[in-house]
Amino acid sequence: MQIKKFRDMSVNVFFLISLCVLLVIAAASGFILEAERDSALDYTRMRAEIFAKRAAPALFPRTDIFSLHFLVNTLALEKIIKYSLVSDQAGRVLSHSNPECIGDTDGSREGVTARNSKTPLAQEFKGADGLGYYYFSSPVLIGKKRLGTVALAMNSETLGESLASTRQKLVIIFLAAVAAMLLLWQLRAFMREERRSAALKSAMVHTVSHEFNNALTVIDAAVFMLEETEPKKTTPARTELFRTLEFERKSLGRYVKNILNEARMEAGRFKLEKKTLALRDLVAGIVYSMEGLLRQKKITFALELPEKRVLVAADKEALSLVISNLLGNAVKYTPAGGRVSVRMAADAPKAGRITFYAENSGRGISPEEIRKIKEEFYRTEDGKAAASGFGLGLRICNEMLLLHGSELEISSEPGKSSCFYFSLAAAEEPRANEQA
Repeated sequence: MQIKKFRDMSVNVFFLISLCVLLVIAAASGFILEAERDSALDYTRMRAEIFAKRAAPALFPRTDIFSLHFLVNTLALEKIIKYSLVSDQAGRVLSHSNPECIGDTDGSREGVTARNSKTPLAQEFKGADGLGYYYFSSPVLIGKKRLGTVALAMNSETLGESLASTRQKLVIIFLAAVAAMLLLWQLRAFMREERRSAALKSAMVHTVSHEFNNALTVIDAAVFMLEETEPKKTTPARTELFRTLEFERKSLGRYVKNILNEARMEAGRFKLEKKTLALRDLVAGIVYSMEGLLRQKKITFALELPEKRVLVAADKEALSLVISNLLGNAVKYTPAGGRVSVRMAADAPKAGRITFYAENSGRGISPEEIRKIKEEFYRTEDGKAAASGFGLGLRICNEMLLLHGSELEISSEPGKSSCFYFSLAAAEEPRANEQA
């Protein structure tokens, strides 16, 4: 249950993080694009100043048209540049990225303003094509003597192309965040549906278990009345039938408890009440309740319990259910005339622990099935053929033993026998004042 809570909390946290990331991306996109735009403008302004310094040797001491054309056309290769040019002091265009403009006089307002400026200049204007333009110019100087003016122009179209990569990255990140949110939203929906299904399952389990318990109570009362009201009809055969009926009633009650405990564990409402108890006496009582069925199936039974009381700290109801399940399975899956043995021993490899063993002859379990047998509702193929049931008991046993700091262990020889066992830490005898 704790894992489910952690999973639900993790999904909700990741959903909120994704939502925050989405909002941050949406809010920051404008700032990021604005910063990229300013960076592109600063870069072009710097390029214009470098352009002026490189153009100076091509204008003095004499004009080198080839070098000017090389500089102008090299700059024009940059996607962000719409056009580049070099003009002399009179405004005559010495070189231009558009060859048709070479030799013309640049009488544009931005060109005149650039030639009249003694320092690098940035201008904005609207072009004849309706686009916004950015015009960066710088004087070409040799010492203090001005030889001409260089200019680089870019418009909103070329600027947009230079920002396209950044826009694409932002869109991809935004879409990834949206996709993550949608997946987490869907996952939350699945989890809500799972919780509803679990609640429905729990309600159904409790309803069915309640009805079973009512029926068992009626059966128990009927058996008691038969035994008490007709003592003269008591015969060994009749007594044996009563004991068999009592065993089956307890088996059915155990199945109901298995289902209820499974539902409680899934809902996180199953709690242990550990107390010091005598494991030997608990085992002996459960074995006694199954003697009738053992005789009925003509099973050879061996019981090996320690002479002294063996104390463990455990939940009596939970541990009784574990031992009843293991012993009930051993009897159920042992063929008529087979052998069942139950024993308790101090486990040498595990100092301070007591081990309970339930072993039975029969078809055994393959190594592959041993790995699966503690899973929910799993039953071996031979087990299905040998007896009916839902395969829930061993899962419950293992989960309850895990709550006791132990686990169900299985060893088997296919075709010969199977042994189910677990170990619990030995407890000390309660002190007199604690017992009081």
